[in-house]
Amino acid sequence: MPPDPVELCARLVEDRVAGAVQAAWVDARGVAGSCAFGTADAHSRFALASLTKPIVAAACLVAAEEGSLDLQGPLVGAATTADLLAHSAGLPFDDTAARRVQLDPGTGWGEVAAAYAAVAPELPARTRRTYSNVGYARIALALEEGTGMGWAAYARAAVLEPLGMSATTFGCAVDDPTVLDVREAGLLGHGEQLFNGPRFRALGLPQSGAYGSAADYLALVRLVLRDGVGEDGSRLLAPETCALLHTNHAGALPGGVGQFMEWDRCDWALGFELRDGKVPHWTGRALSEQAFTHFGAAGTLAFGDPATGAAGVVLADRGTYSGWMLGPGGWPDICAAIAA
Repeated sequence: MPPDPVELCARLVEDRVAGAVQAAWVDARGVAGSCAFGTADAHSRFALASLTKPIVAAACLVAAEEGSLDLQGPLVGAATTADLLAHSAGLPFDDTAARRVQLDPGTGWGEVAAAYAAVAPELPARTRRTYSNVGYARIALALEEGTGMGWAAYARAAVLEPLGMSATTFGCAVDDPTVLDVREAGLLGHGEQLFNGPRFRALGLPQSGAYGSAADYLALVRLVLRDGVGEDGSRLLAPETCALLHTNHAGALPGGVGQFMEWDRCDWALGFELRDGKVPHWTGRALSEQAFTHFGAAGTLAFGDPATGAAGVVLADRGTYSGWMLGPGGWPDICAAIAA
């Protein structure tokens, strides 16, 4: 028999690929499982990195249903809010000036948001899938303008609390004992580490600043698979609205995730990336073309497969920059074990 998810996660720690791994899943038979190894336990929290983006996207869909946010209205030039959510707005990945503002201890979200609001598109809207942190900062501003609330407060009330995601926060204290540091985290600049540094943790930005657990995040993935209904049976989103989280937006655009992976066709929904027929892909080949996924540079992965009902979240304490997660026993193998 092939290895199961527990065995594969344990090996990542045993082989010193990661110092801590935490995972939660529901396999294709509907059997739930979870595990934690190394310095992690069931209560540990990890830097979610870009897994923050689908949380923000879900909050935007709640706001759209409430009439507080127009998904199809222009937001940056000709690019709509939906374009920004699906990385088809033509905005760059990030911005050096905005990162400098993040490093200034005298600034907060307002100054950072203003810096991102000044960033111009590099390409016309809906011509290429350019993965963009800038876009999600702009989306958070639009969410604030539409709802009259801070974006993080709104996302907590609209998504985290209804789904019971009590372990998930936007930002955290630098010395929070529940949060594990990320190894090989990369730099924000001037010695400030991504995910670990005091400025990064204090800001808790909408593109990458959430911290949480695998079990928490699985609730969001399962919401999508259940057409907008939470585990407690309450409806968070109408089925047709929830479908936007796993339905391609803006057609068959080329693009990808920076220099990490690019394709001639890069389908993306409002929040989640779509597996489609992409080769290579960080989930391997075991998931169906209907699967929706997202990963974070802190070593985090989430996926759901509407074709089988399988869903998984795998969190590790090692940044993705070395590519360790694509090797033997990494994400493709874990996805295959959950999907089996």
